[in-house]
Amino acid sequence: MKAIPLNSGYAFQRFRVQLGGHSLILRLRWLTRYGYFCLDIYEGDKPVTLGRALHPGVDLLAGLNTDIGRLILDGESPTIATLGVNNRLIWYSNDE
Repeated sequence: MKAIPLNSGYAFQRFRVQLGGHSLILRLRWLTRYGYFCLDIYEGDKPVTLGRALHPGVDLLAGLNTDIGRLILDGESPTIATLGVNNRLIWYSNDE
């Protein structure tokens, strides 16, 4: 298990994270119209998944043909002000 730090106060974020043997780029975008964050994940220049809604308890990697593991938001639904404050993004390896 690994907690991925998230920063509040930004409608757009892009950062790199090492999860197991995978070097990933995570891109978070706030969708004002719908009131939630959207997550894109890239491995190198190849998309792993695009446009996944960031909701608590949902495995963002579910249904994908990948060995990255599970990626789940724990806590409350995030807003720009509460992202990383009342919630955290948790990665679980396939062994957990």
